[in-house]
Amino acid sequence: MLKKIHQWLLKRADKQADNIWIFTLGTVGFFFGVGIILYAQNTLASSVGQEIIVLFGFILAIIGGIAAIIGYLSLSLLRFLSFANRERVKTPTLESIEVEEKSL
Repeated sequence: MLKKIHQWLLKRADKQADNIWIFTLGTVGFFFGVGIILYAQNTLASSVGQEIIVLFGFILAIIGGIAAIIGYLSLSLLRFLSFANRERVKTPTLESIEVEEKSL
């Protein structure tokens, strides 16, 4: 189960454009939700309708914030995880270069 999650996270890290899209939509959703809350608090009279609008803005801000966090973590931490798991290439040494030249 952990291997499947690990593989999925590595695949997710390689999708840079999708991660930027998730981050951008999440950020826009968050600030739009906060804007709805501020608009309702400052312009609408206190009523049940105002509270429902604020609740909608709050839910939108939470969903947008979670999406922005997921997108940001996918861009940063998952990318680091992807680089850390890649096979390291050994730097050539003088002996390996000499062996390669002799074989040619």
